[in-house]
Amino acid sequence: MPAVTTLLDDILRYLASIGSFQRDIKLFLIYSLFSNIGIGAFALLFNLYLVELGYREDVIGLFNGLSTVALAVGALMLGRMLNRFGSWWCITYGTAAYVAASVLLAFMTDRLAILVVGALQGIGTAFIFVPLMPFVIEHARPETRSTVAALSLSLTSVSATVGSLVGGWAPRLLGPLFGLAVPGVGSFRLGLLLSLILTALALVPMLLMRQARYQQTQFTAQHLLVTSEERREREARRHALAFVLTGGLLSLGAGAVIPFYNVFLASIGLRASTIGVIYALASLLGAVLGLFAPVLARRLGSLDAILVIRLMPVPFYLLLLLMPTVPVAIAAHIVRAISISMAWPIDSTMVADILPPSARANAFSLRSAAWNLGFALASFLAGPVIVASGYGPVFLAFVFFSVLSMVVFALNFRGHPAAGRREQAVAKGS
Repeated sequence: MPAVTTLLDDILRYLASIGSFQRDIKLFLIYSLFSNIGIGAFALLFNLYLVELGYREDVIGLFNGLSTVALAVGALMLGRMLNRFGSWWCITYGTAAYVAASVLLAFMTDRLAILVVGALQGIGTAFIFVPLMPFVIEHARPETRSTVAALSLSLTSVSATVGSLVGGWAPRLLGPLFGLAVPGVGSFRLGLLLSLILTALALVPMLLMRQARYQQTQFTAQHLLVTSEERREREARRHALAFVLTGGLLSLGAGAVIPFYNVFLASIGLRASTIGVIYALASLLGAVLGLFAPVLARRLGSLDAILVIRLMPVPFYLLLLLMPTVPVAIAAHIVRAISISMAWPIDSTMVADILPPSARANAFSLRSAAWNLGFALASFLAGPVIVASGYGPVFLAFVFFSVLSMVVFALNFRGHPAAGRREQAVAKGS
């Protein structure tokens, strides 16, 4: 009972802290609520749009691979741009570029045009994803950083939920009003365009910001093990490398599965509207449970929480190898979405606390680049594999790289002060 009471106190304290956020942080949370609507809709609908155009998994894999390589290129550009222009500039102009490229992509039918514009969209996507944590680090106070990170990521999950619902249901509900076949190219295009109109609303709160728009602020909360300048730089490089390598390994498993999962669900008998509901439910559960990631990190310690959360999907994908049924497939997708929503704010905040300010932007930039290059490589390889051998090999790849990435992460960060439990720190700050 005392443990339950303490946990409830932590949750109440955590929720109460939201009201103390600065004005620009609150506006950023509104941005997060709209920013991923188009991304959620495209993740659900664009592969099905390509199927309606007559393309198969090999082309879908090529498209996802090229756009993800472009995303990695954008991420590499962002390391220097974040340090020069700040996260507000990168997020605002990147979101506008993403919307513009996505509108063009929704009208593409030619294979070459789809690949070229998809690459432009990929670059714009990097400017939405990569600066999220740098913005939180720049503008949130250290004592609220993990809360802001969890809440912003949860809101992006809610945003993706809206996108999944729009992508899944807009063609079915609005397509007949315009005389469009469902499923069909025209009705799917309608769902994509509606999602992009909603995404564009995310620019409004960014334009209303004051301090974040004109001034870069670096709040610092570091947990370094050494004091020598040379050894501190060496330690920072080692931790940054582990952070980047972990992201790359995770991406090899994710890239083999995520771009094709909606097509897999369709192949086992689910309609686009049903898949939309599944994606929406997964995003919503991820958003809600992701809010309590900081509480779990304080209870288990950041590292142990990350290991538990990142490895949660593994048993479900192993089961999916043996039983590729609808219930198992839905459960695997939902658990994976929850895992992503809960783990990202914990490991990002932990690494931000460990690294010095000068290394943070580059670490997140390189992590995103590694993730997207790995994701692209896996997408390139997985498409032909699926066409030739089905989905079993890619599910196995997801399991293998999930486990390997966590081995690397644990070996590097085990024993670091920032990776342990923080109950005492919370008590002192309350």
